[in-house]
Amino acid sequence: MNRLNQIQRRLWFLVEDDSIGRRVMKNHTFHQRKIRVQENPELDFDQLKARTVNALNKLGHQKFSSEPGGYALENWVRGVNVLLDEFEGKAGATRLTLEYKARRQGLNDYLSKPASTSSIDAEISELGANISDIEGRIEAERVSITSRISELKVDQARLLSELERERRRVGNTTAEQQTNSYITRLFMRKKSPTRNPENRISELESKVAILPNEILDQQRQLKTLDLHSPESPFAEDWKQLDSMRSRMKDMENEKLDKIQLVKERAELTGPIADAISRIQ
Repeated sequence: MNRLNQIQRRLWFLVEDDSIGRRVMKNHTFHQRKIRVQENPELDFDQLKARTVNALNKLGHQKFSSEPGGYALENWVRGVNVLLDEFEGKAGATRLTLEYKARRQGLNDYLSKPASTSSIDAEISELGANISDIEGRIEAERVSITSRISELKVDQARLLSELERERRRVGNTTAEQQTNSYITRLFMRKKSPTRNPENRISELESKVAILPNEILDQQRQLKTLDLHSPESPFAEDWKQLDSMRSRMKDMENEKLDKIQLVKERAELTGPIADAISRIQ
């Protein structure tokens, strides 16, 4: 029994020694592998600078999305800060030059101040007021002509109805007179002269005949309101509107460019890229 215990203990020590040996060999092999794949730190820094400079140049000329919620200035600022933070973290504080620090501080100071668009806003506001004034006058004339056409059509329907009634009344009166005998008419008390119904019919027919031309004339005037040709009563107003609307669009685009720092972005990222490229 004692002999058996001695054999088991010896086997256990052999297994333990072999396991320790394998762990030692494994760790030795791992460290050898790390030493073999380790890159030149100077080469890594040059690559880091090149990647950062290239990214800054692209950011300086990056186009923004015109869609609502698309890539905008706040996304651009966040991208620049993430890029520079990553560069500083990998380069180390000891490598950062005074020039680089000054350039980045200048970038932060500039981006912290909102772009001033007060002069552009003032011109846009003035243009908007003038455009509204001209559009209001044209619309008022359109409403007036449309109302006049409606009134003429109502008058036309009323006069036609009255003309029809007068014609029926005259017809009935004529038939009644024809049935009365001469003797009955002879002994009838004379009545004061009344207005000749035929005259009223002629008057109504004259008015009815004029109305279609008046309606057509008003309809032609309504159509010419939106024409940019000389026959339009607002031809000069339309010229002014076209000019002011074009100017308004230009000013809105200029304001958007100013807010999005279209011209300034390359001017802001370029000096930082140059400062990074000069870091040793």
